[in-house]
Amino acid sequence: MRLDEIAARHRDRMDFYCVYIQEAHPADGWQVAHNLEDAVIHDAPTTLDERADLAEVCVLGLDMKMPILLDNMSDEVDGLYNALPERLYVIDAEGRVVFKTVAGSPGFDPEAWAAAIEAHLAQPARAAE
Repeated sequence: MRLDEIAARHRDRMDFYCVYIQEAHPADGWQVAHNLEDAVIHDAPTTLDERADLAEVCVLGLDMKMPILLDNMSDEVDGLYNALPERLYVIDAEGRVVFKTVAGSPGFDPEAWAAAIEAHLAQPARAAE
C-alpha cells in the first residue's frame, strides 16, 4: 500500500506531510547494495538547496503527491523524531505523537500506519477545553 493512497483516503480529515531528512546512505558515506542496484546514488547534501534538489528527485522518482517538507541542515526533525532513515508517525491536533513505527527500515510499515490513522480518526472528537 502506497503512502499517497493512504493519505488520499483521509486528507479531508487530516493533514499529511513527508519530511525529507538527511541521506541515510550517501554515495560519499555508507552505501548499501540495494541503492547501487536501484541507481539511487547521491552525495550527502551540504546546503539546503542541495537537500531540496534531492527531495525533488525523491518526489519525482516515487511519484509522491503528498506535500514534502525539508529538515534543516542541522537535522533537527531527524534528531527530534529519530527518523533516520524512515519512520511513520500520527500526530494529533494538539501536536502529540499518538503513533509511531519503530525506527529504521523495519519501521516503514504503511499497513500499521494506515491502521493507526483509522483508529485515531475513529476516536470521538476531544471536547474543547
